[in-house]
Amino acid sequence: MKKNQINKNNSKEFLQENVNSTLKGQDIIKFIAKTLPHQPGVYQMEDNDGKILYIGKAKNLAKRVINYTSLNTLTRRLQRMVSLTRKMNFFVTNTEIEALLLECNLIKRHKPRFNIILRDDKSFPYILINKEFSYARLQKYRGLKKFKGDYFGPFVSPSVANYTIIALQKAFLLRSCTEGTFHNRSRPCLLYDIKRCSAPCVGYISNNKYLESIDDAKKFLKGNTKKIEKKLNLKMQIASKKQMYEEAARLRDRIKSINQIQKYQSVYIKEMRNIDIFAIKLVDGKSCIHGKFYRNGSNYGNKSFFPSHEVTAQENEILESFLYQFYADKDVPPKILINLSESLFKEVEKILKLKNKIKTSILRPKSGEKLQHVLLAEKNAFESIKLKRSSLESHLSALNRLEKLLNLKIKLKRIEIFDNSHTAGKNAMGVMVVSDRDGLSPKHYRKYNIKYDKPLKKLSTNDDYYMMEEVLTRRLRRLNESENVILPDLIILDGGRGQFNTVLKIIKKLVKKNINLLSVSKGPNRNSGREIIHLKDKNINLKPNDPLLHFIQRLRDEAHRFAITSHRSKRFKSSVKSVFDELKGIGPKRKKMLMLHFGTVDKIKSATLNDLKKIKTIPIKQLKEIYEFFNS
Repeated sequence: MKKNQINKNNSKEFLQENVNSTLKGQDIIKFIAKTLPHQPGVYQMEDNDGKILYIGKAKNLAKRVINYTSLNTLTRRLQRMVSLTRKMNFFVTNTEIEALLLECNLIKRHKPRFNIILRDDKSFPYILINKEFSYARLQKYRGLKKFKGDYFGPFVSPSVANYTIIALQKAFLLRSCTEGTFHNRSRPCLLYDIKRCSAPCVGYISNNKYLESIDDAKKFLKGNTKKIEKKLNLKMQIASKKQMYEEAARLRDRIKSINQIQKYQSVYIKEMRNIDIFAIKLVDGKSCIHGKFYRNGSNYGNKSFFPSHEVTAQENEILESFLYQFYADKDVPPKILINLSESLFKEVEKILKLKNKIKTSILRPKSGEKLQHVLLAEKNAFESIKLKRSSLESHLSALNRLEKLLNLKIKLKRIEIFDNSHTAGKNAMGVMVVSDRDGLSPKHYRKYNIKYDKPLKKLSTNDDYYMMEEVLTRRLRRLNESENVILPDLIILDGGRGQFNTVLKIIKKLVKKNINLLSVSKGPNRNSGREIIHLKDKNINLKPNDPLLHFIQRLRDEAHRFAITSHRSKRFKSSVKSVFDELKGIGPKRKKMLMLHFGTVDKIKSATLNDLKKIKTIPIKQLKEIYEFFNS
């Protein structure tokens, strides 16, 4: 695929460039449509400043784009978009499917104003039985299907995937450890002791018996549960007759695990083995699409999606765009049930069939249990959007209160909250948490490793003021380095007057524009609810039951949580790494092998040379150096 470009000497493009300065809206689209090829591709509409307004795909670019000149057939949203159009770009692709994938990628990247955007579009996990190893590994997996093995999913709810993996471990005793761990075990791990693994790493099960367990797990995931249950029941009865009561008890527990997962996940409705259900509700310009997902007769989770779109967007165009974006990187089931007229989605059916190379039907059930499932999804969508609106209204109300407290004449669009965490100055981390008009925005969170990079100043590694100074300097310096860096309307600090004054100096030094600032410190006896709000010229004590105080506490606590978890992660990594810093030839992988094999640093220190030699993946020369290092 390539962006279509006309030779600079071509008079047609010269004419287009001259006319572009005077034509707009319908006229510019009519003019450009004449130059477009009759091929599949993607088109972009831009405003006078070059900002992308809309991205669309087409089987035939010329025919599709000319449709925008018939305003009577367009929705109000698209009519507004046409009126703002000043320029157009287009990309030619080989097939309609390539156009769909390119369109989805460009929408995710540019987030045009007039497109419907699926905001929560992260990949869903699969359960992978990875056959690249001598003993296949059971694991949760996201990403491209590049490993040899069997994939089951997607699980729209990660918790359902985790629960299923645990149930499979209990029922079929499959390994879930990495290859490095597997090859460096000298005795079974905890999973063997709690009856969730058969310990193939130390030869407690033969290859043939393990392969049989893998086949049983695959049959179970494909929905053939009765055969597996019957087989295990027979084995249990035989073990009981032979008075092998421990073995019979183990088999009984495995059968119980299978029954448990059947109870919570199985669906006993004809023709609902592989099906997705989507219901959309639109309330006051905001929409929610609730999805229910079934594979191999099991419920793989439910989820509510909140697409971003203009308030004038209609239900059918929101759901259509959602389906294209949702299935752009996912397998499509044979049937999709919706709560809108199926006649509006014939083109979607066609494109998904081409993409998946199997027939996909999009239907609106008229009666029966399928209709009940769609109605339940519709009810969930309605309740989810009510909850979302209530949460958003509460958030906006808190922002309004905060604006009044600070006597602001502007709307708070972006708040940045800063905190740091350390253990007596070691492994210090600073963090930034972001809240916007829609609530907390985790994709904008940032971590800062404290570098102590001021050699002229005698630093204490336990200096909280310095940590805040370094983090805010690094954050605000970026405002001068790039025009694309977003300026916060308000900075909130976890700290008292000292932190406030430190950061205020940095703001005056590095930022030309005004940034509002406040800090939050604990009150007497550090009791929650008696916090002191520090402003430039005064301190404020809000009442313990004041909703504004609760809002500021939530922001402060989120920064605190993020700082602590980031610090703990760093502390764990450094605690393993620091022991081996003086050893040459022992990199991160070998450090990890040693820790996985022995479990603790103390056991590595007390290990004999013969104990160390059991790690076959580390050369003997390095093992001798490790032994001599700890025993010199």
